[in-house]
Amino acid sequence: MALLVEDGVRYPFRGDRWTDLLAVGGLLGLVTSIALQLATAISPSTVSLAFVGTAAVPTVALLGYLYRVFETTVDGDDTPPQFRPITALLRGGCRLLAVSIGYAIGPLVVVAVTVGGLVQVPFAPEATGFVGSMLFFGASTTVLVLIVGFGYAFPATIGRLVDERRGLEPAGGRLQWPILRHGGYFTAWAFAALFVVPGWAFLLTAISSPTSFGVVAAFVAFYAHVVGARLVARGYRRARRDATP
Repeated sequence: MALLVEDGVRYPFRGDRWTDLLAVGGLLGLVTSIALQLATAISPSTVSLAFVGTAAVPTVALLGYLYRVFETTVDGDDTPPQFRPITALLRGGCRLLAVSIGYAIGPLVVVAVTVGGLVQVPFAPEATGFVGSMLFFGASTTVLVLIVGFGYAFPATIGRLVDERRGLEPAGGRLQWPILRHGGYFTAWAFAALFVVPGWAFLLTAISSPTSFGVVAAFVAFYAHVVGARLVARGYRRARRDATP
């Protein structure tokens, strides 16, 4: 396990041009953050839509790079890929974005229904504290389990997409239960989450904070997501190898 984490941490620094790689990824994140900050500052306005559109291009490029990291890792490459060719990168980003949106719909619907249900539940004054606490605990637990479940299956879906584009038969059928039950996949996913979740925090900081720390956060967020993609792709590669007859 220690070797797995060490591999992920060092992965972005491999190759002859790792500084260029990190610089490009961080700058794309920075452009996205600035565009969204400007869109928020002048909202509501039709001009803000132009800034949102500007942010969409580097966002798709970053998603495409993460998809490429996953893809090349599954193929057995231990060196970080380059951003070129750009056209293929953007296509990969669109694929990853489409899968991400599809996976986000379920949790968002459950969250909306749960929050709406809590707001509409009539509470008696003498029972508000206990009943409210129990409902909040049950609802938050349900949402957390759902998010974790969707997040756990998400990389396996990306892996299946990579396999299908390679002309390979998905391991275990459409649902890929052998992949999801594999201990190596679970371990890699858990360690990847230790990088991706803080990466989200840095990403939100970069988007919301027009400061020097926000600039640094954009680069850290890119690094954390690349490490996470590398780790979970290694777990998928191992699980797929063991699940393939």
